[in-house]
Amino acid sequence: MNDAMRCLGLIVLLLFAGPAWSQTIVASVEPLAKLLRSLYGSEVEVVTLLQANQNPHQLALSPRQVMQVRDADLLVWLGAGVEAPLAPLVARRNRPSVALLEQPTVERREGEHAHHEHGHEHDLPDHSDAHHNASLDPHLWLSIKNMQLLAQAVANAMPGGLLQGQPEVWLQQADATRVTLRQQLAPHGNTDWLSYHHPWGYFSETMGLAEPVQVSVQLDAGPGSRRFVALAEEIRDRELHCMIVEPEARVNMLERLCPECQAVALDPLGRDQPSLHYLPWLNTLGEGFARCLQARG
Repeated sequence: MNDAMRCLGLIVLLLFAGPAWSQTIVASVEPLAKLLRSLYGSEVEVVTLLQANQNPHQLALSPRQVMQVRDADLLVWLGAGVEAPLAPLVARRNRPSVALLEQPTVERREGEHAHHEHGHEHDLPDHSDAHHNASLDPHLWLSIKNMQLLAQAVANAMPGGLLQGQPEVWLQQADATRVTLRQQLAPHGNTDWLSYHHPWGYFSETMGLAEPVQVSVQLDAGPGSRRFVALAEEIRDRELHCMIVEPEARVNMLERLCPECQAVALDPLGRDQPSLHYLPWLNTLGEGFARCLQARG
């Protein structure tokens, strides 16, 4: 009996020794999760809705992912303007949500169709008409200013669990990172480069880089034969030696267009760097761009 009582007492002690509470934040995409992990301590679990093996351009949410959206203590997403199929799930939530596009003074740039979308097959309304926003580049997280707005909004929405000094410390670090990256890339500001569909607009604009020679407006629509010939001539005439290759790009086509180019593989969604927080990840992007732009074919 004494042994049993001691075991019971030990179990109770262990239970009370654990965290007094825990919360879960679900981020729609990995770059948002990278930011959140910088702000919150171990008592807050940050979950990325989009998994690394899922295609962000043709995504169907599993029942488990639908439940994650429903049950999260806080949902952080880009907003209905670029993630329209998530909107009905967000509307059904009875807990807080933060959308980047709803933040005042958020930076928006015109770009290709908003192909970064989430779909699902769980008896939700058809939002096919809202799936394409021809005027908004959806890669909003590649603007440091946008992520600073998001950091402040998230901290206001869920202050519990923030690390000491956050988000102020992170906001200062973000300012310093922006300055450092611009200095690092300044020598290459006028250097031409090649991109398949150009998800890098917010990054290149923030860092003062030239607009790339762009192969295709959309990933699922490659150039026709005339366009291909014209692109190859333009690449030769401009003496391009750098191509940034995102995971969904048609690598064989890029290599045919610019066989002398140095190819640097970078993922605008950060899926290849799951362990890095947002600012260290942004530094790897800067290093990749610098390495590519300074190379010679």
